[in-house]
Amino acid sequence: MTNLHFLHGFLGLASDWHCFAKDFKEHDCKFHNIYDYLGKHENNQKKRCFYSWANNFNATVLHKNDTNQKNILIGYSLGGRLALHALIESKKWDAAIIISANPGLLNNSDKQARILNDKLWSHRFLTEKWEFVLHLWNSQDIFLNSKINFNRAENNFNKIEIANILNKFSLGKQENLREKIKNLDIPILWLAGENDIKFIKILYEMKDINKKIEAKTILDSGHRSPWENQAEFVKISLNFINKI
Repeated sequence: MTNLHFLHGFLGLASDWHCFAKDFKEHDCKFHNIYDYLGKHENNQKKRCFYSWANNFNATVLHKNDTNQKNILIGYSLGGRLALHALIESKKWDAAIIISANPGLLNNSDKQARILNDKLWSHRFLTEKWEFVLHLWNSQDIFLNSKINFNRAENNFNKIEIANILNKFSLGKQENLREKIKNLDIPILWLAGENDIKFIKILYEMKDINKKIEAKTILDSGHRSPWENQAEFVKISLNFINKI
């Protein structure tokens, strides 16, 4: 049996993946909450936050597993970015599925702009009405081509944790991972929704830098592609998983 480790995105929950449990019932599904691996004494030193998280995660989930079992890491959006750091930090992963994830910004001006933007969002989540900020969040350009908005109840979240996540794991604080992705030596399935133009471009860029990366588009979907076209996501993912 293969262990499938699922990581949700920002403003997500481990339970977001529960709808796929029956589709992957032949495997051992583990739905992780990214907040559980933050670490109590983590500093805010840009890229080290990512690797501290990755090392906490790897140390917790990989040491428990039978060495005869395969481990596949599946991450969406922020969860995909964190998954990439986990893959870079450990050679114990057998494969990965990366969905709608950004390998890193290319210049400092874009990074600084993103850090500032994430600070503004973190302040809004802390100080403004939940429903209003959630509406604004879902109205961003990246979600305009998505056919689904998750129902996020305020009592399911800790606003301080949300603000911390936005600041610690801002894309502006993430290093450009392209060279490290180029050197990953495991099978990787990289997915993006066909209507998610920005991430379709990233998808084929990743395929070009590492021949072990298999690039696939999920038809009739945007940024939240696994949930927008569940049947297509399951079909593509199982075809990949069953070859590992």
